[in-house]
Amino acid sequence: MAPLPERAAATTPSPAAAARAAEQAAAAAKAAALPGNPMGAIALAEDARAAADLLPFLDSSEPVVRARAALALGRQQDSTTVARLAPLAADPVLEVRREAVFALGQIGHRSARAALEGALGSGDVETTDLAIEALGKLGDHAATPAVKRFLGSPEPRLRGEAAIALWRLADTTAIGALLARHSDPDPGVRWRVMYALEKVPAPDRVVLIAALHVDDPEWLTRAYAVRTLGRQKSPRATAYVLQKLDEPEIPVVVNSIRALQFIGDTTCSLCGRALTRLLSHPNPYVRVTAATALADRFALVAADSAVRRAALDSLAARLSDPDAATRGASARALLAWRGAAAWPQAGGLLADSSVYARVGMLQGIAAMPEPLLRAEPAPLAEALGGALAPGLPLLERMTAAEALGGLIGRTRLAPFVARRADLRAGLADTSLLYVASCASALGDAGDSASVALLTRAFAKRAADAEPDARISIRDALRALAGRAYADSLEHAHPAAVGRPAAAGDLAAPPDARGAVLHTTAGDIEWAFDGDVAPQTVKNFVRLAERGYFDGLRVHRVVPNFVIQDGDPTGTGSGGPGYTIRCEYNRLRYEEPGMVGMALSGKDTGGSQWFITHSPQPHLNGRYTIFAHVTRGMDVVGRVVQGERVVHVEILR
Repeated sequence: MAPLPERAAATTPSPAAAARAAEQAAAAAKAAALPGNPMGAIALAEDARAAADLLPFLDSSEPVVRARAALALGRQQDSTTVARLAPLAADPVLEVRREAVFALGQIGHRSARAALEGALGSGDVETTDLAIEALGKLGDHAATPAVKRFLGSPEPRLRGEAAIALWRLADTTAIGALLARHSDPDPGVRWRVMYALEKVPAPDRVVLIAALHVDDPEWLTRAYAVRTLGRQKSPRATAYVLQKLDEPEIPVVVNSIRALQFIGDTTCSLCGRALTRLLSHPNPYVRVTAATALADRFALVAADSAVRRAALDSLAARLSDPDAATRGASARALLAWRGAAAWPQAGGLLADSSVYARVGMLQGIAAMPEPLLRAEPAPLAEALGGALAPGLPLLERMTAAEALGGLIGRTRLAPFVARRADLRAGLADTSLLYVASCASALGDAGDSASVALLTRAFAKRAADAEPDARISIRDALRALAGRAYADSLEHAHPAAVGRPAAAGDLAAPPDARGAVLHTTAGDIEWAFDGDVAPQTVKNFVRLAERGYFDGLRVHRVVPNFVIQDGDPTGTGSGGPGYTIRCEYNRLRYEEPGMVGMALSGKDTGGSQWFITHSPQPHLNGRYTIFAHVTRGMDVVGRVVQGERVVHVEILR
């Protein structure tokens, strides 16, 4: 298959990043020599999320202590600390100003706007850049004029960050300023402007400008131009997007297919033929995305009978695709179009060798249009009920349970409703994650008779450490018994909280410099960013050295977004049995190959990690970056769902 191109940006830290790392290393060395170990005390208070214990350190005479305390408060995201942090945005020491500005952005409270706007004139490009980013995170349109003027900055870095901040602000008054920068000479600014324009629903003004960049010399600009064309949801953009389906760059093709989905142009007579052709593309990312788009039905509405027949025949042929995700997506598309009539072809996928193909089939049943479901629901309900059986892979059972809950709630058809008893019985299962899926399904089904069973399940399993499961049971109770009742149970049965590590361990930097992931697709090497995410790095190293990751499957692949692994259950909801704190930092997901911790909410990381295929600015400040790929981005670009991590080798 044609891999994603190797990107130099993902393999070599920028001079600015290298300089910042050197500054931080020097500061850490100085801090280690301070009397009374204030850095250890800050690390302990950060881990305990004790804001009151951190505030006195903001007044320290040592700049390194003030900066570290500001960062800790930013990670805690407590809006009551804004008034104490705001003066540090004008601190005489540069690094203190930077950390304070970043922290104010992480907290995201509008009361920080004046301090952040003041920091825009600091004279330091890094501080100004952070202040622009922070103003975007506030979500306050009153900050738009201050941010907008930096689109005209002589610094490309500041122009680009202003565009990303305006994406966050999503203020229609900025559209003129963004459009004026669409032909910026710097490619990094151009793709960010294209990215920002997706948030402005103004097809009359945006479509023609974005269309000018579908042939931009920079692949990222082309990719975000077609994405923005899709987000405008206007048939006026269809022709421009169609022409990019033959792009050599896979991310542009993937974004183009998704753009057609967003537009959903039912008058497009060429869409069905074009997407059908892509089912035979050599790259599995393209094939699975095309099959997914065909399941949306828009593409074949205007197609003649010959094109429609060819599309359905091609989807049937892809039921034997070498890629499991493509097999599953093809089954979903066939069910979306033909319903139970597709069963003789697609039903065999329930015996597929890959759980991911089988899960795709179950998801296809859940997503079928209601008229097709009503035609012959019994075999569909039987298939879902059979997939609940103990002994089957957990992911398969969970998917079937959630599908049944949705179908009961959506259709009230007797064959599905009859399976409600299976979902209630599932609340006593030995697997907490299956219990959570059954709980979620009962909530979707509107089964108020199960409230007593759900209450017992929550009380019994509340101390278990998987946050996804706890949240699912609580949310089902909120849906069926009301928020007050569910929240009272949550207070009566709090989540288990592990004791913090010793101060020496928390303050000590990690001793590993990187890791090599030996996978069934090839080797991926990354360098740890232990200076900004030490606890996350140490956690990964501890798990790797005990063989935790060895043999785990890559359970999630979203083309041109991420690959994700680190879940021993393979469901996307599993972890090591504990959670770690988020270590939000100033690194950004604006280069391919950034490695982050997956979460289901703040401070819920454990062992799941992801690698980005491409820049993803919306993740900045939300998911801890703890490493970056230095070798093997071509491997990242050919990993498909179900690949295995054979072994993780730690580099020292």
